[in-house]
Amino acid sequence: MKYIRGIKGLLTLLVMVVFLGGMTTQAAEFKVTPTGGVLYTGKGAEVFVQPDPSTLAAVFPGDFPVQVTGITDNGYFQVSFNGVTYYIHGKALSVTTGTQAYKLNSVDAKAALVGDADSGALIYAQNATDRLAPASTTKIMTALLVMDAISSGKIALDTPVVVSPTALAGIPNDASHMRPRLKAGEVMNVLGLLQAVMMVSDCHACNVLAETVAGSVDNFVVMMNARAAALGCTETNFVNTSGYPEANHYSNAYSLFLITKEAMKYPLFESIIAQTEVIIPATNMANERKLETTNALLTVDSGYYNPYAVGGKTGSASSSGLCFVSAARNHKKTVISVILGAATNTMSDGTRQKQQFAETNKLIEIGLAG
Repeated sequence: MKYIRGIKGLLTLLVMVVFLGGMTTQAAEFKVTPTGGVLYTGKGAEVFVQPDPSTLAAVFPGDFPVQVTGITDNGYFQVSFNGVTYYIHGKALSVTTGTQAYKLNSVDAKAALVGDADSGALIYAQNATDRLAPASTTKIMTALLVMDAISSGKIALDTPVVVSPTALAGIPNDASHMRPRLKAGEVMNVLGLLQAVMMVSDCHACNVLAETVAGSVDNFVVMMNARAAALGCTETNFVNTSGYPEANHYSNAYSLFLITKEAMKYPLFESIIAQTEVIIPATNMANERKLETTNALLTVDSGYYNPYAVGGKTGSASSSGLCFVSAARNHKKTVISVILGAATNTMSDGTRQKQQFAETNKLIEIGLAG
């Protein structure tokens, strides 16, 4: 895929595409309604030889003016460059500048993948092994180790845990948490702590569970890295239990896929990530707490709702962008998708779109097809 910056380079590339590739491109079945006007490309707009995503010719920068000559019956604008006809999807063009294109041939994130949760086969991958900050998707590994401890009989869901001062120490004030925050001396059971971790990304609860399983947070982090290595994870190193931005804390999309695939073997994990809201009973130091999922794919009125979504884990930080690991299922298979380094963008239709959710829905469609 070519990304061309200069106007002269854009036109030169497109002329070459017509000369070299036009004779071998099969004409698509479509109808064109003539029209006229000038529109602007969104950043990352894809240009096609035919109104078909398999005929990609170039990727344009944002705010490039194009002369529209028609609209196809399958959602593309017919455009002209130096008298030669090309096609750009309607979601990549706007009447205003400063927008982001909807991409047909790639995912709008630094890294992405979708794969079969049973076989482990990848269906689509984009920069899947690039080292990136995973943010709170790290918490999937934390939950996995807790599931392991429950499965081995070391702890149980109803095991009462006393929050220690050491579990809370060192966690920055802006770290994600439930309301009210956990306090030293508070008693909560393992289930409630797990729900806080996976539904509202509570960083304090991660450390509390880590001490419960491993005796200390440091010991637990060693276990996290050992478990990741055993699963075949590469370019992965955890230095804390929550994913709060920290030097030398990194992973990649494929490693997060492997970790989630392993966690999905536990029905308990799936039942927790599938919850949209839950009430944590009152404790010795707090009234009952209502937790609501941060996963917009599970929320009917979010604009991103997906009926195939099973659940997942969100993550965000300035250093990582928007991240999301999700599972989805239809009558044929279960897939796991990973988005790292997405953003909230102004799209060509003027809407603000949270790309970690919008692009996950694209991945789910790709993964469940066929």
